[in-house]
Amino acid sequence: MLILKNIDDDGWHFATSRTSRKGRELAAESSAAMNFYWALLGRQVRVAGPVVELSAEASARDWAERPRADGSENPNWQLYALRPAEIEFWQASNDGQHVRHRLGPDGALAG
Repeated sequence: MLILKNIDDDGWHFATSRTSRKGRELAAESSAAMNFYWALLGRQVRVAGPVVELSAEASARDWAERPRADGSENPNWQLYALRPAEIEFWQASNDGQHVRHRLGPDGALAG
């Protein structure tokens, strides 16, 4: 579970501790996917691609802006950006013929 912090030209931002399971997995494999699912609407969006670490300054600022921030520093806190190589939109259908659209890195529909 994670919080989508921001979307900009750097990518889709999220943060975690480098020492967490997620942080260790990203250190070993620098690609990931995010999945956003709305069961009641029968909709899902999946974003996949390489992940890069953002600056130490951006990570420290993100840590300080957390609701439970107490002014202390956390050198293990890392802000990341997922750079989409593929975005998939999925729509459920009552007849089981679900609709899926995949966009490549250039924004064009992928096969």
